[in-house]
Order: sequence, then C-alpha cells, then structure tokens
Amino acid sequence: MNIAILIPTYNESLNVEITLNQISTVAKKLSRVNFLVIVIDDSSPDGTANLAQQVGETLKTSNFSVNILSRKKKEGLGKAYVEGFKYVFNLNQTFNYLIQMDADLSHQPKYIENLVLAAEGGADFVIGSRYIKGGSIPKWSWYRRLLSKFGNLYARTLLGSHISDYTGGFNLYSIALLKMINLDELHTKGYGFLISLKYQASVNTQNIVEIPIELIDREYGVSKMPLITILDNFILVLHIKIKRLFMV
Repeated sequence: MNIAILIPTYNESLNVEITLNQISTVAKKLSRVNFLVIVIDDSSPDGTANLAQQVGETLKTSNFSVNILSRKKKEGLGKAYVEGFKYVFNLNQTFNYLIQMDADLSHQPKYIENLVLAAEGGADFVIGSRYIKGGSIPKWSWYRRLLSKFGNLYARTLLGSHISDYTGGFNLYSIALLKMINLDELHTKGYGFLISLKYQASVNTQNIVEIPIELIDREYGVSKMPLITILDNFILVLHIKIKRLFMV
C-alpha cells in the first residue's frame, strides 16, 4: 500500500520537524506501507520548507520519504490542497490513499495507524472525528467547543447525518474516490474547503468510516483561521444545500 500524506504549511518551522519525526515513527511501525509526506509550503518566511527538506533527508528510509511542494504565495488551505492532490495524481508512483493533516501537532500522527487500518478494512473515506465516542477536544474553551459543535450540527442537519465532523482536517481518502470529484469546483476559501470536499466524497461512496481522535491545541505558533471564516462556512453549507435541491 502506498499512501501520500499532505501537510499544508505556513510559518510552521517550530512544529514541522516534530511532526515529521512522529510520522516517521509511525512509518517504522507500519513497515508494510510506503509513506510519502508532501509538505505544501506557501513560501513561509520562517524557512519551513528548507527545514522540512533537511529533516526529510535525515529521516528517509525504504518506506518513508518527504517531498516539498513550494507555492509562490499564500492562497489558503483549499488551493494548497487542490494543488497537492493534483501533484499526487501526476507522480510516477501510484498511490492508493491520501491523508490530509495539519502541521501544528493538533493532529496527532499516532492516529495515522487507525486511518490505515480502516482503509485496509475497505474504507474509501476515513474521518478523524472529535464528535464520536472516544473523540475529544480537551483544552478548548466551552464557547469554542459549543461553536464548533453547533457548526457541525448545522452541517449535518442540512447536508446529511452520516458525517459527525464536517470541519475536522485529519482524514484519509482513496485516490479513486478523489478522482471522482471535480476538484476545480470545490469551495476553496478557508475551512469551507473541508466541508465541500467531505460532502462531495460522501455522495460518491458509502464506504465511510469514522475513527475517534483527540484534537489538541497547537503548542507553538498561532492559529491562522480568521473569525470571518465561521460565517463563510455557514453560508457555504446553505449554498450546498440549495444547489443539491435544484439538482434533484
């Protein structure tokens, strides 16, 4: 099994080395799987890309390697992922699955093993969920947790209850499933990209599995999601719902 792991970065020099080291530890345990980590860096001024390249060279093994996909400017999460997906599609090596995750250590690499196990069990789409039994967000404030839960309840009510965590960014997709989605038509602004992508994935497969994860706050650096993104996501969900009604 060949798995690509896409990690968008911008000014993550304090986290990227730790993240890559932890993923390499998982790769050693899962020696049956070949992992290619692709760091998608938006020209971070703090040298994230150069550091990731150096760390990747020291960690390289027979089943673990790191590529750097450098972008000229910061254009947001969605556009970074779409470019990363297309990059994987065009590689000479054939990949079976793709994992998306953050570099800030809020997505703990130890859960990669559970994502892989679900894929080996036949899943096309595996969601790392904070909102199923065993999942949690222990260090969030009550109002942040409430806002997130309400946002996901809103998305489930309008788009379908088969996904408990529409806004989480730690997920696995089969390459075959991603190729069924028109990536250029996805909403790419902010974390609305994750909602749009997950919805499109869910309507193209029934082989969906959710695994519980504990989401932890970043230890280094600052969050890059502006508050306006929350409002954008509410409007996006309504737009997807209306579009689906007219397609029926």
